[in-house]
Amino acid sequence: FISISCLLFASSVAGASTTDMPIATINARKILSDSRAAKEALTKFQLDFQPKQKELQDLALALKQKSAELEKLAPGLAPSQLKTKQVEVDELNRELKRKQQQFVEDRDARKRDDIQHVFNLATQAVKTFSEGAHIEMVFQDVVYANPRTDITAKVIEVMDAQAAN
Repeated sequence: FISISCLLFASSVAGASTTDMPIATINARKILSDSRAAKEALTKFQLDFQPKQKELQDLALALKQKSAELEKLAPGLAPSQLKTKQVEVDELNRELKRKQQQFVEDRDARKRDDIQHVFNLATQAVKTFSEGAHIEMVFQDVVYANPRTDITAKVIEVMDAQAAN
């Protein structure tokens, strides 16, 4: 019974013309790569995280240098000096790992927020465009869609126009 119902529904949908049930599709990846809002968010993201990334690189270099220095000086150091130097290296290593973990958490949270912001703008643009074009239903990231149903470029235009205002 269920398969017959599915067949009947599929044939009724297939028999409906696009004027009876206008549908469209969007490509979310394209919106995230091509829209002005996404590009601006990416640029701001990179600018905001560049100093933190540089700090981590500098800290990693300092750790590498301290480790090399310890390795070089270890044979000539007294046990107490060796232990002190090793503690310094270990503390620097822990600090680096802590800052790396914090960086990754901050970066990932910010990336999620930025993507969500762009999707919110895209959702609004889809609604705006769809209402004007009398589209009843919009699907995101479908397996296959006829290119005629793809409104991604038009949604990006609406988003960019809204961002310009």
